[in-house]
Amino acid sequence: MRQYVHGRGELPTYPDNNASHQSLMRYVGLLCNCSMTRDPMEKLSPSLVNRAFLIDRLLRPDDIGVFLYSPLEVSSPLEVPGYTISGNTLQATRLPMPRVNANWTYGTRRMLKRGIGYNHFKRLLQAHDLRAYVPYAFAERVSNKRKAYDLVRTFDPALHPHTEDYSGAPLQVEAFLSRSSCVFIKPRSGNRGNGIFVLRPGPGGLHLTFYDYGGQRRFGPLTPESMLAVVQAAAGGTSYVIQEGVESLQAEGCVFDVRVVMVNDGSRWHEIVETRLAPPGSDLSNVFQGGSIEVTEAVLSRALGEAAAQQVLRSIAAKAHELARHLETDFPGELMEVGFDVVVDRHCGLHVVEINSKPGVAGFGSETRFFEWTPADEVHYRRWVQPHVTHLAAFLRAKLDEGAALSETRPGAQARSRASPGPSDRFPEP
Repeated sequence: MRQYVHGRGELPTYPDNNASHQSLMRYVGLLCNCSMTRDPMEKLSPSLVNRAFLIDRLLRPDDIGVFLYSPLEVSSPLEVPGYTISGNTLQATRLPMPRVNANWTYGTRRMLKRGIGYNHFKRLLQAHDLRAYVPYAFAERVSNKRKAYDLVRTFDPALHPHTEDYSGAPLQVEAFLSRSSCVFIKPRSGNRGNGIFVLRPGPGGLHLTFYDYGGQRRFGPLTPESMLAVVQAAAGGTSYVIQEGVESLQAEGCVFDVRVVMVNDGSRWHEIVETRLAPPGSDLSNVFQGGSIEVTEAVLSRALGEAAAQQVLRSIAAKAHELARHLETDFPGELMEVGFDVVVDRHCGLHVVEINSKPGVAGFGSETRFFEWTPADEVHYRRWVQPHVTHLAAFLRAKLDEGAALSETRPGAQARSRASPGPSDRFPEP
């Protein structure tokens, strides 16, 4: 049996995943891009690694494990190759597809096209009463920035800055500049802040900044025609949207946005809030463009003072809860989490600029793997990572128990269900 052990992060050791023990276990599936022929961790992001190991740790007291497998390997629900977790070890095995599956992987559709096919996979889930969270139908509704804009407008037409598919027409750009002092031209589908243009009028003409892979290129002054030519040359065949800019509130001269991760524990929503602070002179706060992850209360206090900061924070949380409940109306009980990127303007107005159906683990949990953490990271773990994975584990446990209760109503069916003790809160020490 192949084993892959990673890092020094100390996690509890569990019984070996032999056949007799597996027969007593229940599993939740984690759809991911893991290879069966080389180290499966190679292609797994820190966010996925942390979700898998920490959720497994929280569920093990109920004899529930996490089973990692690739959609590319699925040909039948009866047996799928993948990996179970024991301590810091991934062990190769083969199991039936679990009834409850978490899908936090980007590019699932592309992987399935190389396997049994996207629509075939969805039909397979439906035919065998298997569940995937995030639901594919919801992920498709917010799969790009234009769709997210249209969806937010069904909740509050003024909450999301006006957004259109970018046509490259001078009249379109002129109309946006007449309504806003800056304009963002972004790839239609998110890409860590890469390939974004920010356009402003300035001395002598238009001034354009292009952000890509942590670098900036500035152009200007430009005529409208030359500006459009620059965008066309850099964009190539990529589809773009054009969006009204928001003059963001600043902290010590730097713009920021607030990422609100809404997590459902199976009974109610919880908000986890972090702030991405842009480097000096940048329009973008994305971590991949040089931004840093900060405590929201501290950033807002520096910008507004403590009393006003608390009021804005309460407004952000209230709006995020309202929007999450609105999105859930078409998917009752099916949404496990959703991320909102919120910009606070200079008058403390709120603007949702993006929706993410698969947000990364809150805070630094998307940037580094648990076995790389040091004791100095514990405060961040408590603030962001621990509540996030705890609520996710509770949601998945609840869905498993729902299935067990349903099975018990069927003739001849037997299902195991255990009460859940409180999750361990011990920080994985190096």
